[in-house]
Amino acid sequence: MKNFNFKSLLPHIIAVAVFLIVALIISKPALESGIVLKQQDMTGWHGMSQQSFQYKEAHGHFPLWITSMFSGMPAYQVAMEGAWTPLSIVGNAFQLWLPQPMSFFFLACICFYFMCICMRIKPVAAIAGALAFAYCSFSPIIITAGHQTQMYALAYAPAVIGSVILIFDKKYIAGFTLTALFTAMQIIQGHQQISYYLFMILFVMTVAYIIQFLKTKQFNHLAKSLGLLVIAGMWGVAINALGLLTIYDYSKESKRGGQLVLDGTNSKEKLGKDGKTSGLSKDYAFQWSYGKAETLTLMFPGVMSYGNHYAERDGEGYMFPELTDDSHLVTTLSEKMGLPPNTVEQLKGQMSQSLYWGDQPFTNGPIYLGAVVCFLFILGMFILDGKHKWWILGLSILAIMLSWGRHLPGFNYFMFDYLPFYNKFRVPTMILVIPQILFAIITSLTLDKLVSNPDAETWKRFRYALITTAAVFAMALFFYSSSDFAKENKQRTAAFNKIYNSNAADTEAKISALDNTYEAERDNRIYEGMAMNLKGSAEGQKMAREVVTSLRQDRQSIFLKDILRSFIFILIAAGLVALYLKKKMMATVMMGAIAVIILIDLLGFDMKYLNEKSFDSKDKYEENEFPLSTADKMIQQDKDPNFRVFNLAGGDPFQESKTSYYHKSIGGYHAAKMGIYDDLASYQLGGQPNIEVLNMLNTKYVIQKQGNDLVAARNPGALGNAWFVNAVIYVNGPAEEMKALFNLHAKDTAIVDASFKNSVGNFSPADSSATIRMTTFDNDAISYESQSSAAHLALFSEIYYKDWNAFIDGKQVDIFKANYVLRGLNVPAGKHTIEFKFQPKAFIIGDKISNISTWLLMILLLAFVVYEVRGKKLKFDK
Repeated sequence: MKNFNFKSLLPHIIAVAVFLIVALIISKPALESGIVLKQQDMTGWHGMSQQSFQYKEAHGHFPLWITSMFSGMPAYQVAMEGAWTPLSIVGNAFQLWLPQPMSFFFLACICFYFMCICMRIKPVAAIAGALAFAYCSFSPIIITAGHQTQMYALAYAPAVIGSVILIFDKKYIAGFTLTALFTAMQIIQGHQQISYYLFMILFVMTVAYIIQFLKTKQFNHLAKSLGLLVIAGMWGVAINALGLLTIYDYSKESKRGGQLVLDGTNSKEKLGKDGKTSGLSKDYAFQWSYGKAETLTLMFPGVMSYGNHYAERDGEGYMFPELTDDSHLVTTLSEKMGLPPNTVEQLKGQMSQSLYWGDQPFTNGPIYLGAVVCFLFILGMFILDGKHKWWILGLSILAIMLSWGRHLPGFNYFMFDYLPFYNKFRVPTMILVIPQILFAIITSLTLDKLVSNPDAETWKRFRYALITTAAVFAMALFFYSSSDFAKENKQRTAAFNKIYNSNAADTEAKISALDNTYEAERDNRIYEGMAMNLKGSAEGQKMAREVVTSLRQDRQSIFLKDILRSFIFILIAAGLVALYLKKKMMATVMMGAIAVIILIDLLGFDMKYLNEKSFDSKDKYEENEFPLSTADKMIQQDKDPNFRVFNLAGGDPFQESKTSYYHKSIGGYHAAKMGIYDDLASYQLGGQPNIEVLNMLNTKYVIQKQGNDLVAARNPGALGNAWFVNAVIYVNGPAEEMKALFNLHAKDTAIVDASFKNSVGNFSPADSSATIRMTTFDNDAISYESQSSAAHLALFSEIYYKDWNAFIDGKQVDIFKANYVLRGLNVPAGKHTIEFKFQPKAFIIGDKISNISTWLLMILLLAFVVYEVRGKKLKFDK
């Protein structure tokens, strides 16, 4: 500490100040008391987790099993806590205890800046790259959608990369300690897909370093670095054992472990002998595939319009900002059709959803890396040495190809089938976070390289970069001039009609396909709707065509404006670089000015998605999101605490979790439903639900719409918590079991896979004097009492899962799976106490490993800090 130099610290203080100011600019309302960010997916999470928090309030801890969604599932997939450790304090410290969403942006910036310092990049260039990374359009889009874990996981990713680079740079102690810490912090956010993409970056980068070390014959350093990297990574993983073990354990039972394909005719799927996929089905996994032409949004955001972003207007609801009063659509509605202003506003809000015409089912917005960032990436490919640029270029191209998903089927289906764990993930578009990180790295490296002894060769390569950038503009202009801004819609409308008129039994496949055509079909529906409103007259059809034409003109206008917008920003940035290379501008001024231009470019676009209208008062927000309907009030009057509710009042009951806020729901939303229940939802509960299946799930109430209100209809056939059956029908495999449910008589018969025959054993048909009833219910433990004169088969309206154990009079007995999703027991004659206990081994073991590993890391981290404070200060820049 005797050699402390404040001047050397000043650039880092300035960086922190910049990051704080910029985060404040985009999220200033967050500082106001009682103001929260409106996030749709967080609303969904509040619905699905409400029961867990109520349980914690009553018992002091979260349950391990919840019944508020999908008739029951492991609660640790929704809300989980282990033993307390200081890691939460460390995480808050990195974020300076800022409110959301300021904390997201600040954390992303500071982690990227740390990585750049580890790479020995000058602070001003590091600031520019950090802003490029943190304010890529993907960040505000996922923040406003409520994908908090995704944003936190993304924010920590550069810190992990920087820590690994320290190890390769022979800063062994610091690199090892920080790699373990930041790996733990990144994984603990609980977004495995972002962690997977981070691993891809680390793997490719490590291969590049291995090649470099082998060429220079640094064998000892290579062995030491890889050893430390593996141990540090494993330590970070061990700290997250609780989350990772439970997720891995559950994933084998979830839809990500396999989905039933009932007819077996889907040639895209690689099916096992049981008719199930080995991971997600390709139709489901590749729904959100980025279009090939849509990739131009990395540099020109409006290629396919801007997606479903909202801005409140004078408390009158929502509108899409692109449709201004001088837009083609508004002009057509108001001037050509003569509609009154109120009607124009209403139709504008509805029809503007059709502005997006890309290849995804729908989107909240494009992935826009920034025009200047893309230009600097191109420039970097000409002026940088090969240490980082080739592996970054190769991985960026690979990520873009993977983002195309179903639009590059041969390549992507192969990767889906054979790349380890890749078939557990969906939404190929998300992999564009890799270019988000890598383009920002090249941005910083390029600026840093520019100010390191530029010469005549640098000017020559700068000109090559300008020519290449011009070629990209030519490509965009060619697509603009050759596109009719509707041809993709026509193709998908044809696909929609084919699916709509088919007799396919695969409900999920139909829904998936419909989703894939939904946005594109809007043009057609607007045309038909307008024609219908005008009574199908020739004049009405003409006007409808004019409306669709005006939408296409607005799409065209948005694209052209963004080509011009990107041109202006790149022209300014290129001018700044040229002035510097001609020695007309200082290096620091040039880099600072480019950082400002990057920020103006990205913030100007980001604020379409995150602005003052994205916030609301907490009380108003919660009241509006979870209103107590007439149906809710009717159901709450029922004194029986153990029954289920199915909400058919509108929309897909398996894509919403608000019902779970008040009730034990048949439906719900989760990205990884339990596999057997997802199959049941696809084939028995979609469309016209199978009433026998509703009965066996103890569905006592069905919520339906009546006028403008919701009412609850009583289902008299609900079978209660448990019952005895008369007979068993044995089947072979899940496909036969699912088909047998179509003719199920749930009260009398059980459908059982032949593999459970030994657990079923011998039994007698139920007699009228036999009884079985639930006596106590506590999410993780349920008790029943039975009375019978002979051994009977009991079915329970609880979901079968491997970690539930059954006990009769304290002695453990086998559970068999019945009716595809239920639990069954052979209950002997006499009076008995039956208990079910949820005892997940993965949770118990993972909690212990996580706790021990975390405290060991805290000791290591403390020792590292003491080591530094005692005078052996780490120097990143030498």
